[in-house]
Amino acid sequence: MRKIYLSLTEPVQSTLGQVPRALAAAVVVSSLDVLLLIGLVEKLHWQPLPASVVSYLTGGVLQYILCSVWVFPASPGNHAFGFLAFTLLSLVGLGITWLTMYGLHVQGHLNYALAKIIALGFSFTWNFTSRKVFLFRSEPERA
Repeated sequence: MRKIYLSLTEPVQSTLGQVPRALAAAVVVSSLDVLLLIGLVEKLHWQPLPASVVSYLTGGVLQYILCSVWVFPASPGNHAFGFLAFTLLSLVGLGITWLTMYGLHVQGHLNYALAKIIALGFSFTWNFTSRKVFLFRSEPERA
């Protein structure tokens, strides 16, 4: 039973194991992101683009925590530096999100929530790949 628990809670080495975890974390974070976006737009009457930025950055904090403790086995030793690097990589994802929202919602007149969901797919691809390659990479074992 302990082995099953550890296999579900401990970070994994293989990309094949990391992708489903990253997707599960992304679903949780994206749910927060979209719900916050809708709350800011519908309840607080914010414009969709600034609300999208705030909701994306809020989700980024939760995403860093999940990536550090559950998705990737090689968490940065210095969490302040790790969070800063994570945030910088996420800013590219934010740019992807903003461009997608701008193109689909502002220019294409697609519903803002649907545009956000499409943007999440593009930003997930960038975020997972960049984090794995640049931030949460495991050092190869020496012979």
